[in-house]
Amino acid sequence: MTHPIRAKRSSRRGVRVSAVALAATGALALSACGPSLNLVTAPWSESQAVISSTVFGGEDITFDEEPMISVDGGRINNVVVKAAKSGDRVGGTLAEGGSAWKLNTSDLEFGTKYRVTASAVDLRGKETVSKDSFTTFTPEKQIEVTTNVWDGSTYGVGMPITVSFSEPVANRADIERRLEVSTNAKSQVAGRWSWDSDTFVSYRPKEYWPANTKVSLNADIKGVHAGGGAYAMENTTRDFSIGSANIMKVDAASHYMTFKRNGKVINTMPVSTGKPGYATRSGIKVLMSKERNIIFTADVAESDPEYYKIPIAIAMRLTWSGEYIHSAPWSVGSQGNSNVSHGCVNVSTGNAEWIMQNSNVGDIVEVVNSGRAQDLGNGITVWNESWSDWKADSAI
Repeated sequence: MTHPIRAKRSSRRGVRVSAVALAATGALALSACGPSLNLVTAPWSESQAVISSTVFGGEDITFDEEPMISVDGGRINNVVVKAAKSGDRVGGTLAEGGSAWKLNTSDLEFGTKYRVTASAVDLRGKETVSKDSFTTFTPEKQIEVTTNVWDGSTYGVGMPITVSFSEPVANRADIERRLEVSTNAKSQVAGRWSWDSDTFVSYRPKEYWPANTKVSLNADIKGVHAGGGAYAMENTTRDFSIGSANIMKVDAASHYMTFKRNGKVINTMPVSTGKPGYATRSGIKVLMSKERNIIFTADVAESDPEYYKIPIAIAMRLTWSGEYIHSAPWSVGSQGNSNVSHGCVNVSTGNAEWIMQNSNVGDIVEVVNSGRAQDLGNGITVWNESWSDWKADSAI
């Protein structure tokens, strides 16, 4: 509801003034033989600017209404919006050439009463002041957001950005439009969001991230209706870096791994990949984690000949199903000539330590010539999808 504040106009009155009276005040000199004059004045003392807002007097105001304060017949002079209890101030920006003021919804809190004092001036500089209030809504369901990247961290060129939601997102397009990704790269980095489910969306560039790039995520979603009465409770920002372009290529047929950095080979080492029946999956993987001193256990009965439970000193995860690059001193004799693992990439302890020290989570690991294809979703498999297929799952 709009509650305009209109200045009262003084009525227009014809004022008959004698020449003597005007002369006496020094206001005007008139000829004695001339006719008397009728002078019309409009000495309005109040501003003609009218201040209004769709939120004035409102209850349960939602953030996606993008509350604005508007002026008819003038321009905004000043606006102060404060929480009635805490006194916390809400920011805003001028809009529409100065005839409106848009509240910064990121500063609003749920279920809170706000008091507004707005002033405007008309074309003559006369001021109008309006005071009112409104109350924001309390959502039925609250959405919390988590991401896979963290402030100040450095990742490899294959690292996607993922955003997970604690409640299903029905209004995917409304949320996706508020997920902004920017970089400091010299040229524009083309990228797109792609939804895996109602609670999970990922962002990847069309090509690998440019090396040594700073990336920012701004999830400006606080108060956006995700559907079903669910609203995001907070905005989320992340500022992280992309490191060197580390690409590890594992050839299951030649039993060797080549490690390239920024296009240059800096190391080559023997490996042993999955034996028949346990072949390592071929495809483009992303290094998911770097771990030390963990226990590997086969997902079979202890009576099975393939059962094992062994300590691993150095391990780097590649899939959810349990493929790793890891130290395997027991298979050093097979590394470089045969495949004997249960699907992992075996390397010596020294080579595993070198990889650990020279790699980042998010680095690319490409496995070729194993005869078994990588299954989508088993790990970070975003680079196994074509760009057209990836874009098809965007909501916008």
